Amino acid sequence: MNNHYGEIMALLAAFIFSWTSIFFTTAGRRLGVTIVNLFRLPGAALCLTVTHRVVTGTWWPADVALQDQLWIGLSGVVGLAIGDSALFKAFTLIGPRRSMTMMALAPVFTVIVAWSVLGERLALWALLGITLIIGGVITANSARTGTGTFGTLEKSVFRLGIMLALVGSLGQGLGSVLAKMGMMGTTTGGTGLDPLGATLIRIFWATVCYWLVVLPRQNLADIRRRLQDRRGVGALVVAILMGPYISVWVSLVAIRNTDAGIAQVLLGMVPIFVVIPAWLVYRDRPSILSMAGIVAAVIGGALLFLR
Repeated sequence: MNNHYGEIMALLAAFIFSWTSIFFTTAGRRLGVTIVNLFRLPGAALCLTVTHRVVTGTWWPADVALQDQLWIGLSGVVGLAIGDSALFKAFTLIGPRRSMTMMALAPVFTVIVAWSVLGERLALWALLGITLIIGGVITANSARTGTGTFGTLEKSVFRLGIMLALVGSLGQGLGSVLAKMGMMGTTTGGTGLDPLGATLIRIFWATVCYWLVVLPRQNLADIRRRLQDRRGVGALVVAILMGPYISVWVSLVAIRNTDAGIAQVLLGMVPIFVVIPAWLVYRDRPSILSMAGIVAAVIGGALLFLR
């Protein structure tokens, strides 16, 4: 096997997810973000359940302490139901390039929460990385004018999109810490959980909570009408397969076959990778200053995980 197999898989996962954001943007603009989330979560849950059955021989993770499952489930609600819902709405308002640049802040929230809750050490390199990320994100999103579909945006739309993307990054960062607490085993009898099982639990809880809260408020006739949009449905199906399923699975392979820190750095390349598909599909070309900010944010993320 290639000595850099894990690193290659991490880059592949980042590349896949960069295109996933494009398909989710298309689906969200055509079908509506609520419909995207109503079908994204159970679709991903089904794929992961089948995969868990094939890999482990069981449909559901066994011997998981209830408290651990509660932490992992809460991480799914925070990160996948609330955070991703905000992120996908941001996709439709400010585009995938700006939105994914804001997501570079997720590791900052992860490190800060882990430092305050789990007592993880916050070294000088981490502080430098946080500074670079924040400065890079501010620089990359300093202008609300540009080219293409998401070129010139109204101030109110731009601000709302940035705030929603910020909620998405906060959800992902906090969700990561909650998931880690559950995977490590927070109770005396808890033995922790592997990433595949944890991902399945996260998706399942996020699906149940989202459907219970959102579905009763929807007009079913309107949902059926919107689902007649074949291009929107096609984009959603591709996005579900590429994002919550394939890219998550490939990222787990990466983490298993290389150092976790290196894998996280390479997985954090999404803001750079997304520039090309956003340019090709939406003609959303970043300025030189914006590109410099994106690169600075990614370098900052590398310092966080290689500290």
